[in-house]
Amino acid sequence: MSNAKKYLDEKRKEEFYSEISKALWEYAANKLGIPPADLSIDFVRTKLESKNIQPDVINKFASTIEICEFARFAPSQDNIQMEKIYEEAIDLISKIEEHL
Repeated sequence: MSNAKKYLDEKRKEEFYSEISKALWEYAANKLGIPPADLSIDFVRTKLESKNIQPDVINKFASTIEICEFARFAPSQDNIQMEKIYEEAIDLISKIEEHL
């Protein structure tokens, strides 16, 4: 997440969203024991459900990944959106940690 913060501060949109997405995927893979080849929203969702993670946290995880993927290629995103996504990613990791 430190790289994401750096890209946020530098207003490097594509790198920021890529780094947030990468951080969330790697976190899910490591914490849930998912091989990289098996990473998908549906598989992560199933694993999180099996760990009794709240549905709203699971849905937020999925939507944050989707927002990051879309935003990397969107014509423009303002810095407020980037700040919000950064804070949401930190919050997601914290909420999942509480339950694992």
